[in-house]
Amino acid sequence: MAQKYAFLVDPGKCIMCRACVVACKVENRVGSQWQRNDIILIGPDQSKNPPAYAVFMNCQQCEFPACVAACPVEGKALEKREDGIVLFKRDKCVGAQMCVVACPYGVIKLTPVKSKYGYFQSDKCTFCAHKLDRPADAPGSNRPACAMVCPTNAIEFGERAQLQAKVEEMGREVLDINIAGINPSNIFLKPVPVRREL
Repeated sequence: MAQKYAFLVDPGKCIMCRACVVACKVENRVGSQWQRNDIILIGPDQSKNPPAYAVFMNCQQCEFPACVAACPVEGKALEKREDGIVLFKRDKCVGAQMCVVACPYGVIKLTPVKSKYGYFQSDKCTFCAHKLDRPADAPGSNRPACAMVCPTNAIEFGERAQLQAKVEEMGREVLDINIAGINPSNIFLKPVPVRREL
């Protein structure tokens, strides 16, 4: 199935305000004990240039999602849509947590919500698929909440092919995050050096 959508993330624009995390919680009614996305700081390491940069941690909506493959539930608690978005079906999750272990990006989170068997269920980013499925002029738009609220436009959302074309136009380098050969959808720009080397 094709990966139609993606986030384009520019770590140099992120100011670590965490508006994306809060917006996701509000839009998706996520409890205070967990979150579907996060921002972490890599560094500081003065031997690097830049010495620190922000990383947007969310589901990569992989072409070959390890989480779906690992789910032991008959009928799967995770499913990949035709447009490439990987959805989580809470009513089918038994709390086996195999998806959490399988994800090489560490972005599937355990929640305090328990399955009918008494085990903690998982949760993940879905690109706000419930919004994508409505018209662009609908109240609240049809874009993911995190991309809508980012004050610096560090997170852009759109069709993957168009975002890739934009990166090529800008002449920016992309981080290779395909660490497990599962083809993540999202595009992360390499941080731009902030100091001149002598």
